[in-house]
Amino acid sequence: MTKKYISFLYRSVRSGDNYSARSGNDWFIRVCEPYAKKYPSNIKLCHHLVEAMIEMRYFERAEDLIALIKTTDKSEMPKIYEGDIQFAKGNIEAAKEIWNSVNKTDHKGQYEAGERFNRIGGYDKAIECFENFFAAANVPRDLSSTYSLAFLYTKLGKYQKTIDMWQRILDVLASDYGIVEGTQCDWPRKEIQKLKAKL
Repeated sequence: MTKKYISFLYRSVRSGDNYSARSGNDWFIRVCEPYAKKYPSNIKLCHHLVEAMIEMRYFERAEDLIALIKTTDKSEMPKIYEGDIQFAKGNIEAAKEIWNSVNKTDHKGQYEAGERFNRIGGYDKAIECFENFFAAANVPRDLSSTYSLAFLYTKLGKYQKTIDMWQRILDVLASDYGIVEGTQCDWPRKEIQKLKAKL
């Protein structure tokens, strides 16, 4: 089962209305769980399965799969999912404590923790995690967290901070990717112009 096919399966079952997404998740779990247990090194499949299980509230099955993938997945994503389970159970403080314990040098873990804090209104913590993500990135640096910061600072009305993030995007595009013109640069420049008018 290739990674591309797994992603296609996962996207197809999670599209549509809530009913079809739930029934699709159930189908995805039934079809793929035996394969994941046999091949826990297929990290992408295991991650998709854990997400589907949490959404379906199959917490014990999700916990069993997390324990299995910990043998091959040395990232902080199993910990992120443990926090997701606590959150889904209504144990909000326990979830935040787990997400807060993610290793600060784990690139993806910090981004995922930041997204979760952002969703629940923990904006200061989200900002910290997004900055940790950027600090841990290797050149050429991933700008996902910087875009998230730009949107978050806009939501918070911190326009100078937002400008700083759009400028960071332009700087990294130039220094790490050699991109100084085109649509990737046009968007940040337009946003900076609009924001400067608000200051």
